Order: sequence, then structure tokens, then C-alpha cells
Amino acid sequence: MTEFLLALVIKHFVVDLGMQQYLGPRPKHEYLGSGHRHYLEHAIFTAFIALFFVPKFAIVIAVLDYVAHWHIDWGKHHINRWLRFEPRSQYWWWLMVVDQIAHILTYYALAKMFM
Repeated sequence: MTEFLLALVIKHFVVDLGMQQYLGPRPKHEYLGSGHRHYLEHAIFTAFIALFFVPKFAIVIAVLDYVAHWHIDWGKHHINRWLRFEPRSQYWWWLMVVDQIAHILTYYALAKMFM
């Protein structure tokens, strides 16, 4: 479980912080908006990693990651808009912390369920 979880966490930061910059701003507050390309990137890389650890569940794990990432990001953006947090303000950064914790807990749950 540990190696699978570690691989998912590393994947998360590569896709969330490294690759997302190339997509430009996405309206993630739109439920069916263009943010789905970002969620799809997460799912594809998750499927690739899962193929090495639990190949028969790789697609299921990728779909769960897709759905979870979508709703975590969508929720974060709605909270930001509802509470009117200024970008890069103290409150905005703390909400980013909660967002990242939610993503890591998702990977923990996936690793726990499927390993």
C-alpha cells in the first residue's frame, strides 16, 4: 500500500502543480466546464500507476480519482466564490491547504481500498 500511495501522491503534485500551469486558467466553478481536461489528466496518470500495483482495478481507480478530483476542485472554487476570498490572500491559501489534504486523503482511501 505504501508504494502505491507514494506513487499517487507524487503523481498528484506533478499533475496538479507541474502540468496544470500549461492549461491556463480554467473555470472550475462550472460543473461541466473545461476543468475536465485537468481531471482527465489525473485519471490517465492514475490509471498508468495503478497498472503497476493493481492492474485489474486500474480503470475503476482512475474513474474514482477523476470524480473525486472534479468535486474537490469544484467545491473549493465555490467556497472561494461564496466567501469571496481574494486570490493569494491568507484565507485563499488555507483553503488551498484543505484542498490538497482532501486530494491526499482520496489517494489514501484508494490505496487502502484496493491494496
